[in-house]
Amino acid sequence: MRLHYKLLTLIILFSMTKTFAQLELSHEFGITAGPVTMQTDYGERHHLPSSTATSFGIAAVHYLSFYGSNYNWRNGASYFSDHFKLKTEVSYYFNNSLEHKGQYVDDGASNPIVNELRAMHGKTKSLNFGTALEYYFKNLEDYGLLFNDDDRFAPYISAGLQYNIFTPELTSDLGDWTTNPSVLPEKWQDQVYVGKQNAFSMTMSAGTRYKFDNFDLVLDARWQYFFTDKYDGLDSKKDESSKFNDTLIYFSVGVVIDMDTFARNY
Repeated sequence: MRLHYKLLTLIILFSMTKTFAQLELSHEFGITAGPVTMQTDYGERHHLPSSTATSFGIAAVHYLSFYGSNYNWRNGASYFSDHFKLKTEVSYYFNNSLEHKGQYVDDGASNPIVNELRAMHGKTKSLNFGTALEYYFKNLEDYGLLFNDDDRFAPYISAGLQYNIFTPELTSDLGDWTTNPSVLPEKWQDQVYVGKQNAFSMTMSAGTRYKFDNFDLVLDARWQYFFTDKYDGLDSKKDESSKFNDTLIYFSVGVVIDMDTFARNY
C-alpha cells in the first residue's frame, strides 16, 4: 500500500512539474509616473474643467507573462498566453489643491454660500494595491522576439481591481470647521469624512508598449472608479449633485524590464 502511495505521489509531482514547465512564466518589473486628475465633489458636476484637480501619481509594477522568455516558437503556447499579461502594482496618488471652481464661485458672484465654497480647501492622498488583466492586440511572443524589429508597438486594454487606503483633509479660510461647522455650506456641515479610510475601486486602461533593445517604454491612460464618494472627504446625503462616487484619470509613462533579459545582459 505504501508503495502505491509513493508511486502516486511521484506521478502527481511529475505532472505538476511538467505543467508548470510548459507555462514558462516570466516576470517583468517597472516604474511608472505621471499626472493624476481627480473628479470629486469639488467643482461642478459634469463640467470637467472645474471638477478636475491635477496632481501626481507614481507606481511600482510587476507583470506576469505566460509564454516565457526563451521564445521557442510557441511550444505549448495558447491564445491566452499569446495575448494576456497579469499586472500587479503598488501606487501612490496625492492632491494638495482641491478647491471649488466653476460658475458658482466666479469672481462676479458674491453671497454667503459662494464665500463658504471659495474658502474650502481639500487634500487627499492614497496608497493603492491592485491587479489588472491586460489584453494585447498583437501576439506577445512575436512582439518579444529579439530579431523582430517590425513590431515595436504593442497596444493593449485592461481591467482591474484595487484596494485603496486614503486620507482626505479639509480646511476653511473662514475658521475651524470642526468647532464651527457653519463656516461650511450647509450640505456639508455634518457630512465631512476626514482621516484614514479605505475602499475598493475598479480600473479600466488603454495604452501601448514600445520595445527598445533592453527594456519597454509603457504609455498608459487609466480611468479609476472608487466605490465610495469619500475619497475627497465630502459625501453629502442632502444634495443630489453630491451623490456620485469619486473618479480619477491617471496618465502615466514608465519603463519595464524583463528580468530574464536583464539577467542575460548583466
